[in-house]
Amino acid sequence: MLKIELLLRSRLVRDALSLVLMEAKFTVSHEPTQGDADTIVLIDFDDCKDLESVSAHQARGVKIVALMRKADSLEIEFDEITPLGGILTYDLSADALVRSLLLISSGERVFPHDLGLGRKSATPSSEDRSNDARLSPREKEILSHLVVGHSNKLIARHLNIAEATVKVHLKSVQRKIRVENRTQAAIWALANLPEPNAIREIAAPNSIPDFVAV
Repeated sequence: MLKIELLLRSRLVRDALSLVLMEAKFTVSHEPTQGDADTIVLIDFDDCKDLESVSAHQARGVKIVALMRKADSLEIEFDEITPLGGILTYDLSADALVRSLLLISSGERVFPHDLGLGRKSATPSSEDRSNDARLSPREKEILSHLVVGHSNKLIARHLNIAEATVKVHLKSVQRKIRVENRTQAAIWALANLPEPNAIREIAAPNSIPDFVAV
């Protein structure tokens, strides 16, 4: 059973989302429950910046998702992104919201495609240019697939290489761009690869528009 805790401050938003989610067969609560890995906690932008509150949710073993304005998603810091299972914005349709939550419940992490692009300066730093230059064409290709949410198995199938080879390339990429996991690598790619529109074009046909699962 898919469970959602709507811990949002606006009663109007809670009530509206409750109707949408119950119609989609989610079990909905407006207060914290015992929680487990099958529970998604939906919180506000301000609450995802409260590290003590986020840590308390993490201790319950739930998946944490922040709901916010698109402008707020451009201001969130990387250390605030790390514990989240996803970031959803108010401009989503009800259908896209449900599909995003289903992806998150299955273990994916869903973020706006332009997450982090607001931090990208008009002139990339010398370090960014250097890191980008050190990536091989194959590594950039793999990063592009990572951005649209492809698994290692799916990347291997697209590129006609072994899944083990994909893992080797990803480890090399993480070392070169100085990130710790595939989520941070995907966010780095969105902010630093030169053609984000080209990245979108390789997404699977049923991908969620303007969002990326990593």
